[in-house]
Order: sequence, then structure tokens, then C-alpha cells
Amino acid sequence: MKKMLLRCAAVAAIAGAPLVLAQNAAEQNRETNTPAARHEGQERSHAMDQQEERKFIQEASSGNNFEIQLSQYVEQKTQDQQVKQLAQQLIKDHQQAEQQLKQVAQSMGAPLKDELMPAQRAQMEEMQQKQGDELDRAYLFCNVGDHHKDILMYSWAERNAQNPQLKQYIEQTVPHLREHLQQTDQAVAQVTGINEAQTAGERIRGSVNKITNGNNSR
Repeated sequence: MKKMLLRCAAVAAIAGAPLVLAQNAAEQNRETNTPAARHEGQERSHAMDQQEERKFIQEASSGNNFEIQLSQYVEQKTQDQQVKQLAQQLIKDHQQAEQQLKQVAQSMGAPLKDELMPAQRAQMEEMQQKQGDELDRAYLFCNVGDHHKDILMYSWAERNAQNPQLKQYIEQTVPHLREHLQQTDQAVAQVTGINEAQTAGERIRGSVNKITNGNNSR
């Protein structure tokens, strides 16, 4: 359990650090609103090239498949109805997202394989060693970290992707990721009695919205 918590904490830390920096930059930009500040913000924008878009597609696909496989395992093993319902929702949404992503990938000449990254396979193996309440907690905690990271990754790609079909996929998927994070936060609070996850999720969502609104105002 300690290894799993450390891995999930690392994911959350990776997701949270750039967000804090980006939020501070966006707030400073709005406060000054000078030509120099606007120019600096424009320099930080980055148009994704085809190679970066294909890398994003591969990472998004492995993320979908990890959520599907992990949620299918947990849905079969958990005795908690709240966790079971969350797993079923994630299976449905990520299967749909993966089908849409495959169509985008095919149109770009980048066919996808239903496979996990090495770190994801290791996580699956760790999860399969757990049962009962320990499995429920590990599943929920990792989903909080994973969805924080995914929202940041997708939000960045939403702003910088150039391929119209990929951009459309991202725009359609981001609301589902935010909904998943909210549902997971609520499940954590109900299953474990811990409300900090929900509070952190609300801060992340508010920060992403501030950054997005700041960029749109330029």
C-alpha cells in the first residue's frame, strides 16, 4: 500500500507543481496586463507539431486502456456499491473515448494498439495484489492523481493542438475528465471520510479555469 500511495502522490505532485506555476503566471499577467507581459505569454504558447500530436495520442490511448482495464478489475472485485458504480462509469466513458480517439488516429495515419505503458502494467500488478477496503482505497486515490494529471495534459493540448479532429476530441473529452474527478472526489469522501481530496479537486478545477480564462483574454 505504501508503494502505491507513493506512486500516486508522485503523480499528484507532478500534476500540481506546473499548475501552481502556471496559475501564478496567469495571475501576474492579468494584474499587469502590459504589452511585455502579453508578449511573454505568447512566447510560452507552443503549437504542437505532428510528432507531438502523435505522442499525445499514444499517451491518451494508454491512459484510456489503463482506466478501462483497472476499472474492469475493480468492478469485479469490490464489495462497495459506490466504488462499483464509479468503475462502471469510467469503463463506459473511457471505452467511448478510446473509440473516438482511434478514429482520430486513423485519420492521421497513426493506428493505435490497445496496450499499457510499463508503469501502468506495474500499477495493475500492484492492484491485483490487493483486496477489500485496501483495493478500494488504492483505486480511488490513484484515480484522483491520474485525473488531475490528465486534466492538465488535455488542457495544454487543447490550447496547442493543430489537427482539427484531435482538437475536437480533446474538447469533447475534457468535460468528462473533470466529471470523473468530481465523482472520484465524492467517492473518496463517502468511502474513506476524507474530504481533502474534494477540496483539492475544487482548487485544481478553479485554477485550470483561471488559466484558461486568462489565456482567452489575451
